[in-house]
Amino acid sequence: MKTMIFVLLSSSAYAGGLAVGEQNAVSAATGGAGAARDDDAGAAWHNPAALADGGDWRVGLSLAFAHPSLEARTNDGAWSTESKWSTPPHLDASYARDRWAAGIALGVPFGGGVAWPATWPGATQAVSSELIVLRAAPFFAYSFGDLRVAAGVHYDRGRLQIERNLDFIDTQGDVRLDLAGNGFGGDASLYYAPRADLGVGLAYRSRSTISFDGNANFTAPDAFSEKTPDQTAHTTMTMPDQLVLGGRWRSGAVTAVADLEYTLWSVNEQTVVDFANDATPNAIQDNHWHDTLAVRAGAEYRLESIALRGGGYFDPSPVPAEHLTPSSPDSTRIAATAGVSWRFARAWSADMFGEHMWLLRRDTTSVDTMPASYGGTAIVVGAGVRWMPAAH
Repeated sequence: MKTMIFVLLSSSAYAGGLAVGEQNAVSAATGGAGAARDDDAGAAWHNPAALADGGDWRVGLSLAFAHPSLEARTNDGAWSTESKWSTPPHLDASYARDRWAAGIALGVPFGGGVAWPATWPGATQAVSSELIVLRAAPFFAYSFGDLRVAAGVHYDRGRLQIERNLDFIDTQGDVRLDLAGNGFGGDASLYYAPRADLGVGLAYRSRSTISFDGNANFTAPDAFSEKTPDQTAHTTMTMPDQLVLGGRWRSGAVTAVADLEYTLWSVNEQTVVDFANDATPNAIQDNHWHDTLAVRAGAEYRLESIALRGGGYFDPSPVPAEHLTPSSPDSTRIAATAGVSWRFARAWSADMFGEHMWLLRRDTTSVDTMPASYGGTAIVVGAGVRWMPAAH
């Protein structure tokens, strides 16, 4: 009897490649940099402190459509993921009066997944895995003159789905996990604008531990029925802390923005799936991810009612090569971005952006998975609309 079929059931279901940097159509066009931007509704997500400027209402809605194309190469051939267009939505709403501001940001800070062919050689390690985390982050901000501060909380609702084949020596089965859960965290930010042409932002978003519960459904031979009944399962995952330092410089019609984004991926040392049936061994996956520092930057040129934007970013992978697996084929990401905004009425603007991402190829050195290299590309496009009555 092969009792080790569950050992790697949970494989890491997300990593740096599923941290969503495209939070709204304005900042996405400048490489995702937005921690020091004070003239956009998207500051509700990037740095709420910047909104304590008496600027009245700011509301923005954005949609981003992402289509990654990943490839695994082995000695026996190459296989590509069966990716679909995904749509992370984002809503920002805030109101500022005198020295204070309040609002909320709704978005997807982590989301995505992979889907390999059902008959590929790595099917016993991963067929598909998908994680999506919806976040609601209300805040309150106050201005002390040149210095503005904000604090808030965030609520995360996550759903985790994993499918893989199981090897029973002379036949195969499969297992499907569908888990959901909640988590909470806190946020704080600062914005300092000593001059009209210069702004500096610092934003912190704390970790949140999501407790996932749901169902594990098995297809297995009768001889393994005692160890593989359909049952409930439980696991926890920690969404990492993020600290972002941003800068903004403006000269005439040109504005330059840049962010340094530090993410504490090291909070994920291990993933454990606990099955309700005592006869089903727990699934344990060691992660040992390391922290990362991403660089995001871009520029904007404004005409009468048009704004042109461009930028890019470098976002290194937190996953060591010895833990690179088919369920998390994570790679360092480099991207070029561009976008445009059109103010078609006094209070209304329409935004668009496009992004080409390169997922740098990597070889796994893990002794627990098949030898392979992973890499690919992704196309991201998005659009949004903003309503800011006090904009000028």
